[in-house]
Amino acid sequence: MSAFEFINTCSKENLKSKSDGVLKWTHPPEGVTAINCDAAWSDENNGGLGVVLRNDEGDCIGGAHGQASLPFVEAAEATSILLGVNVALDLGLKDVIVQSDSLSIITELNSSSTCKNWKITQIIDDIKWKKEFFNSITWDWIPGEANQVANVAALLGKRMMGLNRWVNWPPSSLSNVLRNNGLPCPPSVAV
Repeated sequence: MSAFEFINTCSKENLKSKSDGVLKWTHPPEGVTAINCDAAWSDENNGGLGVVLRNDEGDCIGGAHGQASLPFVEAAEATSILLGVNVALDLGLKDVIVQSDSLSIITELNSSSTCKNWKITQIIDDIKWKKEFFNSITWDWIPGEANQVANVAALLGKRMMGLNRWVNWPPSSLSNVLRNNGLPCPPSVAV
């Protein structure tokens, strides 16, 4: 059984929290895809982007990670969301929830006024413009604990050149965090 099959055979119930109180990723409503986005950024021109898309059953259906040479963390966080929106459009998705642990970027995206941070205005405007291609799209802030899979993808992206996109089969290095972040159980399948 592959790591991806292992993830998808786990029970997808009780994803909101574990008994120890640690917040976990929660799958989206029926018919909606969650796009988890994050950036790993340590200093100017040294960052990574990570995006993971999961359907309403918690199955990983796509994603991307890659290096980003951006001047500051807000630009990296906004660019990770732009990447997530672009991947969703490439996959033909129409109903999505974009989730990020960057409160400032999510606040900008939920605002009907002009972007307050002039340094990221163009990225925010780009993201908002693409909203027209979806039937429904919402911007949700989630705590970092519930966004671990996107964070690990961003850390992977930071260590590589270029951009790596995948459909249905995430990199093996994400399998463990996908299981722990969104599917807190071992498989209950007889082997």
